[in-house]
Amino acid sequence: MRKAGKWALSVISSALVIILVILLLPFARQGFSRLFPDIRGEITTQSLVLKQHLQSSQRLEVTTAEEEGILEAKTTVIILGTVGKTQIKYRYTASIGIDLKRVELSPEEDRIVFCIPQWEILNDGIQALDVKKQNFLSHAIDKSTEALLEEQRVKCRQQFLPGGSQDERIWQDTIHALEETFCEWLASYGERHYRFEFRKEQTGLQENVRGSDHDDE
Repeated sequence: MRKAGKWALSVISSALVIILVILLLPFARQGFSRLFPDIRGEITTQSLVLKQHLQSSQRLEVTTAEEEGILEAKTTVIILGTVGKTQIKYRYTASIGIDLKRVELSPEEDRIVFCIPQWEILNDGIQALDVKKQNFLSHAIDKSTEALLEEQRVKCRQQFLPGGSQDERIWQDTIHALEETFCEWLASYGERHYRFEFRKEQTGLQENVRGSDHDDE
């Protein structure tokens, strides 16, 4: 009787274990997929999604610029020397962006690499905040305020073009704007388990500048 009882208990225990395994199997699969995600499959699928969005997109504003300053101009004539002075307090603003259709991406084993085209000034402008003029002779020989402002606008925009003094700031803003845009496009896929890596497009060469893992989202 004892042997029969032990055997019956063993069968019941085995059956319970099998039932528990069947019931817990879906949860085990979820836990396994979280611990060991299919990164290659994720990269393949999401790179196709990103390509479709890029091909159907236009230009993206990645940052803005604003600068205030004072320009001074003198009017001089032969013999007499300086006959007029103009001082203009101005504000320069610009919208800076990239053409998303020119962004190239290539999926790799643990990341998606993006080759980013050079940014461009989408639009810019300059306005006079205050104008002071001193004219000792005719106004006719003096440059107009509009002409002086246009010359200053051209000077200001140079520092925000590729190769200008604001390169590093604009590049960091570009990466941040692209990360936000790409993450928004992929929001329905949940957590990302691979890296974004961004490279500058430079005369046909790619410069590796910075990578971004999923913690940066």
